[in-house]
Amino acid sequence: MSTEDVVKPSESLKNVRYEIRGRLARRAHELERLGYEIISLNIGNPGLFGFRTPETMRLAMIENLAESEAYCHQKGIFPAREAVVMQQQARGVSGVSAEEVFIGNGVSELIDLVLRALLNEGDEVLVPSPDYPLWTAAVNLNRAARCTIAAAPRTASSPMWPRSSPW
Repeated sequence: MSTEDVVKPSESLKNVRYEIRGRLARRAHELERLGYEIISLNIGNPGLFGFRTPETMRLAMIENLAESEAYCHQKGIFPAREAVVMQQQARGVSGVSAEEVFIGNGVSELIDLVLRALLNEGDEVLVPSPDYPLWTAAVNLNRAARCTIAAAPRTASSPMWPRSSPW
């Protein structure tokens, strides 16, 4: 294959690194093939680690499954959005309605959509360090500038940001 036949990636990918699927993941697979047990905490799939969708959300999805076979409302199924509001109210978050909730195909899609809608080239985005690699990748893909802030260790008594924080 000549160099003219090679598909050249977009310049927007120049600063994008996503090790969940890159060199680190390939090395983990090599070690697994050699018999090492690898616990993949980097894949963003909480179900593999025992985290479950709250029952109110599961019931709302089950009850509305027939309406979801075709494309649903662009914000997501209304009862599921209501369940999200109820969950957040139980956590002390007030002033949010189902009209302000968007359901997506996962956090990766929603992070990119939100950044795409809000950012202009050169805008600055605060990203905690260490971060979920998608955050930095999405900032770079949307041609913004990442500003790193050190994240304090999160414990039950000391969340990353206080509840009174606007973040």
